[in-house]
Parts: sequence; structure tokens; C-alpha cells
Amino acid sequence: MSGTGMAKSEAADSTRHPSEYGAGSRQHPQPGFLAAPFTSRTWRESLHLVLNLPIGIVTFSSIVTMLSLGLGLVVTFLGMPLLAAALVGARAFGAMERARANSGLKLNVTPPARVRPSSPGLMAWIVAALKDGTGWRGALYGVLMLPFGVLSFTLTVTLWAIGLGYGSYPLWQWVFPTYTDMPGLQLYSHHGHTVYLSSVPQIAAVCAVGLIVLFVTPWVVRGLATVQRTLVRGLLR
Repeated sequence: MSGTGMAKSEAADSTRHPSEYGAGSRQHPQPGFLAAPFTSRTWRESLHLVLNLPIGIVTFSSIVTMLSLGLGLVVTFLGMPLLAAALVGARAFGAMERARANSGLKLNVTPPARVRPSSPGLMAWIVAALKDGTGWRGALYGVLMLPFGVLSFTLTVTLWAIGLGYGSYPLWQWVFPTYTDMPGLQLYSHHGHTVYLSSVPQIAAVCAVGLIVLFVTPWVVRGLATVQRTLVRGLLR
């Protein structure tokens, strides 16, 4: 291939849309093991996973409540409109989650087509909303956000707390003997026998465990973020 041809090929590759690389996700350079805890991607995805819990609580409660009311009142004139409103709300929630995934997970997902009633009028709108697969998928995503939010929030917060807290233990261990009657962090207490992390070997061991967790946490975060990208791609297109 000539030099001009190679230059054109490289230019075409550099302008390729992110979705051409695989299901709409932007390319992420993989940092080294030691650099991973300090990258903006790690903390951006961690914040995204932490926010899953409060968002999941709100969406699960609202979607389940609306669907339950709609199904319970389906024999009356209120049931169908409530179900349609729930699905429209689920579609709106899906749009919000696509935007959040675009910002926090760097995921480009094509928005679905708008709901188009077959004819003017309220009843046509209700029927179109009830037949809208995007709304039903958005409702399923909103329901799944609660258990996934609990998992992602718990793992992310716990691992970062252990990694940062234990990894820096030598820097703040002095607080215990200085301001309390304990020589160090209490490991456990059983039948009057209490073990404190106060000796040099114990402090070093705690620090080592914390540092190991600290450098492993980004990869757990990325695994959870990958799961959520899969959910967004599968349910919110």
C-alpha cells in the first residue's frame, strides 16, 4: 500500500464513530494495575454505581406502584390510563438513564422511536402506549435497578471504604492511643478477650490488606459498570 493510501486508512479509522467499535460504547484505554485507582474513569464509574441505589429506590417504587394500581383497576375506566401513564413514565426514565449512561459510563445508545398513535384521541394514545415495547422494557429496567442498585452501591462503597481506610491505617492509627483508651483499631472482642491492631506487624498487615483491596476495587467497579452497560443496551434501546 502506498504512503497516501495508508494515511487515508488511518484518517478513516480515527474518524470512525464509537458505535462501530462494539454496541455503541466509547473506547476506554486500559490503565495499568497501579494506575487504575487514580483514573477519572474509575471514579466516574464509581459515582455512577453509587447513584444507582437512590435512583433504583425511586424508580422501583413509582413503577411498581403505578403498574399495580393500573392492573388492580383495569376493570374500571381508570386502569388503562394508569397503565399507559406508567409506561410513558418508564419510557421517560429510560431516556434519563440513557443520558446518565452516556455521561457516567461513556455509552452511546440510539434513542428508540417515539410513540405514534394510529389516530388522534385519548384512546388511541392509550393503546399506543400499552403496545409500546420500549415502555415495557423501561419498566423492567426500572424494577431491576433496585436489586442491582443495592449490589452496586454496597460493593462500591464497602470496597472503597476498606481500601482507603485500611490502606491509610498507619497514618491515622495514632488517633486511638492519643484520644481514646484503645491502643488501636479493635479487631474483635469475645468473652473479655479483646484484640487491637496496634503492633507494628499488625499495622503493616492491615495496611497491606487495604492496599490490595484498593488496587482490586477499580476492576470490580469496571465489572459492575460492564453489567450495567449490558442492561442499558439490552433494555433501553
